[in-house]
Amino acid sequence: MLKGMLHAAFDQYVFTRVDNILNLAGTNDPGYTKTGGEVSAALDRVLALARALKAQHPELLDLVMDFEALTALESGQAAEIAYRQGLRDSSQIRQEFMTFLQQQYD
Repeated sequence: MLKGMLHAAFDQYVFTRVDNILNLAGTNDPGYTKTGGEVSAALDRVLALARALKAQHPELLDLVMDFEALTALESGQAAEIAYRQGLRDSSQIRQEFMTFLQQQYD
């Protein structure tokens, strides 16, 4: 039970931290901001086209909305995977660095 609570707390921490990092990137990283603007503009164009074609293809608007939601989810999951791997890597790098330092003083 404690293990489950710790996993849930850690998962919530990772989710919150990744969200914070991405929000900071949106305000502090010009490349990320530019890409976000381009994605938003492209989505706006696709939505406008889907609305214009609604009579001929009523399913198109729902498909575009589903695609947008799924790509956002995929992007968030990719960021979370990368963050978790970074945590694992930092622990391993620290261990290797400590081993290296010990070898230098032996």
